[in-house]
Amino acid sequence: MTYHLDFDIDPKLYRRAITMPIEPGTRPSRRMIIIRNVAAAILFLLSLAALAMAFFDFTALLPMLIGGLWGSGVVLAVWWRQHQVQVRLHNTYNETGGRQTMRIEAKGIEASRPFIRTWIDWPFVKQIRPIEGATLIELPTARLIVPDDALSEGTDPAAFQTQLEDWRSA
Repeated sequence: MTYHLDFDIDPKLYRRAITMPIEPGTRPSRRMIIIRNVAAAILFLLSLAALAMAFFDFTALLPMLIGGLWGSGVVLAVWWRQHQVQVRLHNTYNETGGRQTMRIEAKGIEASRPFIRTWIDWPFVKQIRPIEGATLIELPTARLIVPDDALSEGTDPAAFQTQLEDWRSA
């Protein structure tokens, strides 16, 4: 059996698919994220203080703390700016990228969009899982999204996912 799919990905579905945790159920709670961030900030400040006391006199502590905080702020600002540029480019391509076509069969997956054509062998696929409104095919370097409404009429998404998992496991 071969699936020939031709579809556009709804931007909302796309955003939901790319923001899913890599492993299901591994997203930490908001409380745990806050605890980790506070602990990292405290450890950062303590390490700067220890460094200042070990290599400099105690009067160097305040300038070193200020410099360390300023430097980490610059690093975070640059990272955030680059992250926003990448997200914007990714979203722009998704919204204007045209049709997605896929041929999925026992040998592998051929996926193409304008300017991109890829062949994926099944051993490269990490996981296949359902998300709301689609099937997510996870690769080590990307995610392929197959909307449920892109499947041919009468094809059950659960049966489609089972077939893909059988090919992946073979």
